[in-house]
Amino acid sequence: MSDTITLNKELKIYSMLNDFAFQWIFGRKGHERITISLINAVLQLENDCQIEALRYLNPFNLRRFFDEKLTIVDVKARDKMGRWFNIEAQACQHSSYVPRTVLYVARLYSDQAHAGDNYAALNSATSISIMNFDLFPDSNRVHEVFEFCNRDSSIILKDTLALHYIDLTKFRDAKPRKEMTRLEKWLHVMKFSADYGIMETEIPECIKNEENIVMAISELKRINANERMRILMEAREKDKFVYNLEMNTRFKEGIEIGKAEGKAEGKEESRLEIAARMLRLGIANDVIVQATGLNETELQNIIASADPGL
Repeated sequence: MSDTITLNKELKIYSMLNDFAFQWIFGRKGHERITISLINAVLQLENDCQIEALRYLNPFNLRRFFDEKLTIVDVKARDKMGRWFNIEAQACQHSSYVPRTVLYVARLYSDQAHAGDNYAALNSATSISIMNFDLFPDSNRVHEVFEFCNRDSSIILKDTLALHYIDLTKFRDAKPRKEMTRLEKWLHVMKFSADYGIMETEIPECIKNEENIVMAISELKRINANERMRILMEAREKDKFVYNLEMNTRFKEGIEIGKAEGKAEGKEESRLEIAARMLRLGIANDVIVQATGLNETELQNIIASADPGL
């Protein structure tokens, strides 16, 4: 890698949660070992259950990366046992994060099936989200796991769908480092990765024996010290900031427009009526869903039953 620069205190250090950095470290061919280590740690896979080999379904590519929608920056992979994984880092919260992750893991599962296939041969699909915001304010847990189960959780439909949400804001680096689990070491490095991105930063002894974590830190240092890569990371960060700002603004405007239109006619409108008005105003479907509380099916029903002028 060329264009190496000398980092100083004035230069911003980009963390592993930067879209570009995350894809470079965890989604690039040749880095499969790093990704395997992270997945094994998150899923607490041991011995024969550990992932040993992985194939990227969407390997990192600069052109594809910048063509992707700003909300879709993830790493898709499949192991030799046929299990499917979707891994992503998200630094900023947005209103539709949970339904989006649910939709993507459902697609990962359903995309395995083709007409006439043996559905018993479907393999598990797992979503791993590493977040730098509090998605579940009522929970104190760093790691929340959701699976298909019955209401009292006594029966779990194994080998189907699972969603793992890891909240770095709730991770406390209080345990003596020599007692850290592999997952805690990963979370420590990710949470403080802006510090580890500085060339001079020493790697703690307890992490030096984690070869794959050290490799991830090394890659982070390399791209932070490369002028061209820094430009790409900065551009991606600015794009995400503008995108999230626009989405939040549109969300608020959508609510206010719906209320204002209803008041102008002197009546209290239902959620369905507000949604129909917002559709006529050209407001995006995901904003309408968040503003009204309708689900996607209800909104599609409105669209299907609407007059041609809608």
